[in-house]
Amino acid sequence: MPPAAVLERPIERTKSRSHSSASPLMELDGMIHELIADGGPLPSDYALLNQKLRHLGDAVRAEVTKRADVLAYAKDLTRRHFEGSMQAMALDRKYGYSGDFEVIDGIYRQKVSNESHVRRWDLFFHAQAAPIAVRNRKAYFQDLLDQHHAASRSGSMRVLNVASGPARDLREWMLDNPKAEVLFDCVDADVHAIEHAKTLCRPFIDRVEFHHRNAMRFLPAKGYDLVWSAGLFDYLMDRSFVFLLKSLIAVTKAGGELVIGNFSPLNTSRDYMELLGDWTLIHRNEKQLIELAKEAGAPSSAITVDWEPEGVNLFLRIRR
Repeated sequence: MPPAAVLERPIERTKSRSHSSASPLMELDGMIHELIADGGPLPSDYALLNQKLRHLGDAVRAEVTKRADVLAYAKDLTRRHFEGSMQAMALDRKYGYSGDFEVIDGIYRQKVSNESHVRRWDLFFHAQAAPIAVRNRKAYFQDLLDQHHAASRSGSMRVLNVASGPARDLREWMLDNPKAEVLFDCVDADVHAIEHAKTLCRPFIDRVEFHHRNAMRFLPAKGYDLVWSAGLFDYLMDRSFVFLLKSLIAVTKAGGELVIGNFSPLNTSRDYMELLGDWTLIHRNEKQLIELAKEAGAPSSAITVDWEPEGVNLFLRIRR
């Protein structure tokens, strides 16, 4: 295997990757194996690789290609060539779902393998719209904390973080605001996420309380100035979405705010996530989020929707 330094030099492509009479899956496989032989994709390859993924996604949606066949292909390909990659972490579903706390924390840190044959594939992963949006989502939450803390008359506030995951966002914010009188309650159904988050937030453990519970069945019975849920609602069907939203509205103080994230249909990396990562979310647009908020009892005047710079992650905001 050539050393990493050699793999990072631009390689002149001599084979045509723009046209083929083969099936979309065979076309994608052909390009992937060419890229594997070359040491992985360069940024100049990303557009065509994503195009072939979209063609395959179209074939799956048209039921020309079976999703189960694509998933079997992705698992075999990943096992043989991409062990230890971010894609492999998502596909492995180590904790039962693709977007687990290790995957999200890897996205936050832009984790890249030390293995030369995997490194470029991790760079490709992190260059996708969805991982960029997840990193933007972290920054958005930290900005929310800044805004609410600055607006707090007493200088203190209480925050509920639902499906808190790795809690790296909290750690970073508390490192930047070591004297802020902000108390956090974090709820997550994954005990491994809780243990990881406790380790990250150990220097501030007097300001953070972790609850290993399912948010659909348990929420701390307190009033919160800010209620936040970054990615849980992406996995909830409408009925569960409304049920949990009602519960979160109920624990938000008068004058406080509830903010939840949800991926939008503008997620251009959706085919990559679903076909090669078995990572399926429920994408919703602005209108759908507003209608669900109304169904949960929020008045129209209290509802707004923001988005991060990629336009991939929307944020439903409800003022009490």
